Amino acid sequence: MRKFQFYGTHLNLNGDPILVDRHIGTNLYLAIARFFFCVFVRRGSDLGSDPPLRPWYNPTVKIFDAKNQFQKLEEKIKNIMDENPKVRDKVLTIVLIGTDPSSEKFIKIKSDLCEKLGIKYKVFKIDENLSDGEIFRNVKDIFESGEVGGGIIQLPLPRESLYRVLDFIPVEKDVDVISTEGKSRFYSGDFSVLSPVVRAFENFINENEINLEGLKSVVVGDGELVGKPISFYLEKKGSVVEVLNDYDGSSKLDCELLLLASGVSNLIKGENISEGCDVVDFGSSVIEGKCVGDLDMTSSLEHLGCVSKSPGGMGPLVVRYLMLNYLMTCSL
Repeated sequence: MRKFQFYGTHLNLNGDPILVDRHIGTNLYLAIARFFFCVFVRRGSDLGSDPPLRPWYNPTVKIFDAKNQFQKLEEKIKNIMDENPKVRDKVLTIVLIGTDPSSEKFIKIKSDLCEKLGIKYKVFKIDENLSDGEIFRNVKDIFESGEVGGGIIQLPLPRESLYRVLDFIPVEKDVDVISTEGKSRFYSGDFSVLSPVVRAFENFINENEINLEGLKSVVVGDGELVGKPISFYLEKKGSVVEVLNDYDGSSKLDCELLLLASGVSNLIKGENISEGCDVVDFGSSVIEGKCVGDLDMTSSLEHLGCVSKSPGGMGPLVVRYLMLNYLMTCSL
């Protein structure tokens, strides 16, 4: 990635310094330097470049190094497969009911990763116009196959009545921990199998050496996939948790750890977050064709602790933990 960095009277492009001579043409050079600084750094414009010339967030913010973490996870996945070659004979099943474009995009991300890591997978597409009973039978038959080591049903589903289909995933093949039995075990306090979402969050906690005991935490959004399981996990780990379902972005958030999962783009402004607070953004929405998180990365963030932004933060970890969960089910 090409980056502009401005240090006093020095402007670096791809690491090559351009010295601003204070003796000859001082004002001209400074004007040029400030122009590029404002255009590329302050405003984050890339003038049509791909990838952008610099990150679009404030470069003084401590950003969670998700890339380093998912590279470690990929190495771990490869080691598991090398140590247990039999898992290569199994198949990760991905079921798509209907034709939701976003779901197809997420399935492609998973299938691309499977191909990269050498994991066998199959995508089953089921017509949403079939009756609920027909869809249930199809899913049951898919997961009863002996070649299936584990699998997922891509959410959301096209109608509410179809959510019963999640219970046709055998708990021993439920890599998302989304079936009634899988969730029941988790909410009973059995953390032996965590969902990929909770594992990704746990990675952030461990890497930043955050002690959850007595920690004041706020969770914005109480959805079934993110907010609810993570708030429960935090409580069981001794954190003092406040869950906000109707936060409108205007009030102060007094906490030491902030978990975002509202799905409302740029809802949270840094100015409203306590100093030193660590922030994990799971939020995701599409604005003008671009994925945007809950946290407004253009707001004031310098006073915060570590920030896991969205996109590019938890998402890549979640997919890789899904693969690790799959390999675990294959070994059972």
